Parts: sequence; structure tokens; C-alpha cells
Amino acid sequence: MLGGGIGASRLAVPLAKALGPGRLTMVVNTADDLWHHGLRICPDLDTNMYALGGLSDRQRGWGVQGDTFRAMGQLGRLGEDVWFNLGDLDLATHLKRTGLLRGGATLSEVTADLAANLGFGTRLLPMTDHEVATVVHTAAGEIGFQEWFVRRRAQDPVTGVGYRGIEAAQPAPGVIEAIRAADLLVIGPSNPVASIAPILALSGVREAVASRPSIAVTPVVHGVPITGEGEERRARSRAAMLGALAMEHRSRAVASFYMGVASAFVVDVHDAEEEGAIADMGLDVVVAPTLITDEATGANLASVVLSRAM
Repeated sequence: MLGGGIGASRLAVPLAKALGPGRLTMVVNTADDLWHHGLRICPDLDTNMYALGGLSDRQRGWGVQGDTFRAMGQLGRLGEDVWFNLGDLDLATHLKRTGLLRGGATLSEVTADLAANLGFGTRLLPMTDHEVATVVHTAAGEIGFQEWFVRRRAQDPVTGVGYRGIEAAQPAPGVIEAIRAADLLVIGPSNPVASIAPILALSGVREAVASRPSIAVTPVVHGVPITGEGEERRARSRAAMLGALAMEHRSRAVASFYMGVASAFVVDVHDAEEEGAIADMGLDVVVAPTLITDEATGANLASVVLSRAM
């Protein structure tokens, strides 16, 4: 599975459960990573790690269940600009990661160590051990993705998107091999521009993905009203980044984004009218409920996706 953060993690958990220990490998976007308060923070890796480890805060969609934010409150009192919240338990992850990285370990090695200590069976791979950064081009200038998304709440209109360092970056050890050995590749319901495009831009990844049976799950459900500040912001960011590529915020646009990479595409039942347009692109279209709200809806979508490997 290729994916970003919250959307991918919601599908990763039921996929891992349906497959059993050791059957799922996730290649996770790291272009959202950043240095903050002297720590290396990997939001997408951590979101998936906490979800797969049964630790995630399902209400927020990120961070550790039951976490507190006393350290951030104290940082604010000490004069720091606290715009990116790190929970007190979450801080332990960043402290250990940063210490291991500064000691010479690679991000792949650190991720494997963290996952092993949390005790879940899914293999979690960062897309690269090199530092890559998604940058958003706006009228206010070039802004790092997390600052645009978190601090500025994805409000700035986007004129372009870049991935600083992507040309020199190489796929992390095991990424290409896992893709080539896969019975099925799943492109998770993640922001296609912010989360999936950086993975595909790494040397050899797009070609490896295109060579295997694959199914992409739409992150866009146009026919259902969006509620909740987090969901609204994620939708706003997808729409802004797709708009920068002259693409609309619809499933058919996401499907066209994956042409030549995915062989099948899952569109939500509420957007079934887009099935014909997507099929005309040469993709095998599956119409199914894609919104994961509980264990049952997650298991159903996992079953739909895995049926493509039978």
C-alpha cells in the first residue's frame, strides 16, 4: 500500500486485520516531514504507526489517544510560537527518532525500531531515507506544506506545488522490492498531490507500480457533505492542490491523475455517476462505499479492495 496519513491509516488498519500479520507492507509519504523544536517529525509515518499499533486518537485522527499537551503549553509560556501541536506522549516518538537519526541511523532503521517496539505486524517503510519537502507556491511566496496546512489552515490559494530534494532522493531500502513482489498494490485514499505524487516521483517507483496489479481508492466523495474542521481542511487542501494542476476536486480528476499507474479505481457509491467517465480512461471501475466510519465500514472496503487480488 502507498499512502499518506489519516486517509491511508483508516484503510491500512482493516487491510492489515483482513490479511493477518506480516502480509501488508506500507510505503509512506515523508515529504510532509519537518524539523520543529529541534526534533524530526514524520506526521504520516506516525499517524500510520499509531493507528496500526492501536494507539491513535480516532476523534482527532492523529496523535495518541488520551494524550495531553502540557509541554506545548509550557513552550508557549517560554515564548515559543506553538503552531504545530505535539502531544506529551507523542514527544517520546520524536525524541527517540531524533536521537537515533543524530546517532547515524537511517529513517528506515528508526521506523523499523519504533514499529517493533509498538508490536504490530505490518511492515512500515518510509518512501525514502533522504529529506524531501513538499513546498506550496502561493501569492505570499513559497511555503512548506505543514506551515501552509496547519499554521495557515490551507487557506492560501495555491499556484503550484514542488518537492524539494526529490531529484537526489532514492527509494528507501526495500521499497522497490516490496512493490515488485506485491500480489496487489493499493494506492490509499490520500491527497494525490501531497501524499502519493512524492512517492511516485522517486526514481523507479512509478515504473515499478505500473508493472503490478493495482487499485486506487478515491479520497474524494463529492456527493456527501463534509463535516468537521479536520475533514474540511483536508478537503480544502486537496482541492487547492488539484486546482493548481487545473484539475477539479472530483473522483474522476483523481482517477485521471493515476492513469498509467493504477489499473483499477474505487469510486464512492455517492459519486456513482462518475463511473462512466472513469471507465472511459481505461480504468476498471469499482463502485463501493469508501467512507470509513467504524470497524464494519473499514472491513467492507478492505474486502472490496482485496477482491482485486483474488
